[in-house]
Amino acid sequence: MTRFTRAMIVLRAFWQLNWLEELQYRGNFVASLLGTIFWLVMAMLTVSLFFRHTPQLGGWGYWDVVVLLGIFNALAGVVETVLRPGIGHLPTDVRSGALDLVLVRPVDAQFYVSFRRLDVWRLADVMLGLAVSGYAFVQTGRAISAWELLAFAVTFAVAIAVVYAIWVTLMSLAFWFVAVENMAALFDAVFEAARYPVSAYPGALRFLFVYLIPIAWTTTIPASALTGRLNPALATWAAAVGVAALGASRVLWRVALKRYTSAGG
Repeated sequence: MTRFTRAMIVLRAFWQLNWLEELQYRGNFVASLLGTIFWLVMAMLTVSLFFRHTPQLGGWGYWDVVVLLGIFNALAGVVETVLRPGIGHLPTDVRSGALDLVLVRPVDAQFYVSFRRLDVWRLADVMLGLAVSGYAFVQTGRAISAWELLAFAVTFAVAIAVVYAIWVTLMSLAFWFVAVENMAALFDAVFEAARYPVSAYPGALRFLFVYLIPIAWTTTIPASALTGRLNPALATWAAAVGVAALGASRVLWRVALKRYTSAGG
């Protein structure tokens, strides 16, 4: 059995277990869905207020920004479905020694802590966000080409990879520092900037969001693919950024894991 096949079996088991558990609390789905709709409506109202005073935001029209807003919501759904309930609990495991039980399992430890817990109801956030992007794209009146559709699929996968790499990096700090739970709040605060096109920010912030804290690759680039702003060279760079982010986070994970001394000290 290959490592990939074993990982897929474990992932399916995680999905089944979490799905069965969440079925006991079906009211969570309704509450989650209503909450997502509320925040999406509020975000769209905020964007509408901007466009009452300007025809463009960083060179983007209203429906283009709504496309981006839907992608932002979809990525936020990925965070709430997978990352926060999974690897978001790594600092607690390191501090309590519960990571010992993970390390003795016949499966990659990073994979296990990343996908052990899934808030399956929050997948509705992903679907709703993509639906909003699709609706907004239709409102732009543009026709999408096969190249643009492929570019969006690739860049959206890159966005997920970048967000995952950032979470792995932040949570891996738990191997050096006692308490890093506030890092999740720091991510939330910075990620809020991805609600708007990176071109809407001043030059210094654009540099920060592209090169140092690469949130531009999470929403602006996939939205650019749908709105006809993405060229093949930038799409190639996006794929390279995704691979580099995953590779760097993997190296950091391995380095951090060597510092773990287990519950026994």
